[in-house]
Amino acid sequence: MFFKAKKSSLRALPLLRLYVESRLIYDGLLKDLPLKEEIILQKSVEFFDDPDPCHIHRSAVRVRLVAELEKELQTLTDTEPGPLLLAWADFPAIDRFQLM
Repeated sequence: MFFKAKKSSLRALPLLRLYVESRLIYDGLLKDLPLKEEIILQKSVEFFDDPDPCHIHRSAVRVRLVAELEKELQTLTDTEPGPLLLAWADFPAIDRFQLM
C-alpha cells in the first residue's frame, strides 16, 4: 500500500534571459522560447519531409531545436548570443543572454 517515492529522472529545466540594449526582452524557460515559424517549417521538412506539420511533428521539431540551442548556449564562453539563437529565436535583435 505504501511505496517508496521514485526519484525523478528529470533534470532542471534551464531558464533563459535575453537582452537588447540592456533591456530584458525574454525571461522564461528555454523550452518555451518563441521560435520563428519559418524555421519550424523548414526543419519539419528536413526532419520529417512534412511541409505542413501536425502538432506532433511541430513538438518534435521544437524539442530538437531547443536541445541544439541549449548545447550551443552552454558552449559559449561569454554572453554574446551564438548564430543558432540569433537565427531561430523570434526576436528582431538580441545583444546578450543568460542561461541559468
